[in-house]
Amino acid sequence: MMMNPAKRATPTANGLPILTFSLGEQEYALLIEDVVEVSAMVERVAMPDALPAVIGVANRRGTPLPLLDLRIAFNQPASPITSATLFIVAAQAGEQVGLVVDDLHQVEYADSNQFNQLTTSGKYIRGIISLRSQLIPVIALPPLFEAYLTRPQQKIFEG
Repeated sequence: MMMNPAKRATPTANGLPILTFSLGEQEYALLIEDVVEVSAMVERVAMPDALPAVIGVANRRGTPLPLLDLRIAFNQPASPITSATLFIVAAQAGEQVGLVVDDLHQVEYADSNQFNQLTTSGKYIRGIISLRSQLIPVIALPPLFEAYLTRPQQKIFEG
């Protein structure tokens, strides 16, 4: 079951909570309601025949957690994965994934009136938020899960 990608996040008295991070020079955001935690890279197991953006599976408290390199998913060159690499554990409809990012910034509260859902913003982008005189794409988890992690088709594996 996939959640509706047009679902509107609930702002708090301080604004719309988002977690900002970067891939290369581009800053992105996730709605905080989609974030479980942030973690440093742990040992991972490569999966034979996995799609290139799925860089393996990590053991997260006894549960396998697929790791998705957002740089590869967004058609950017891959960066080396080291013990200092960070990933964001994100949840969607009861499933979780580790989203590998270049740099983690902070939790910020954006004016919810500055969040614009766009139908032409790209399949992995939920909308754009104006923050600090910048336009920041907000990641849409449902299409990422659909493209890389959907079961039972096992899109995590080719063939």
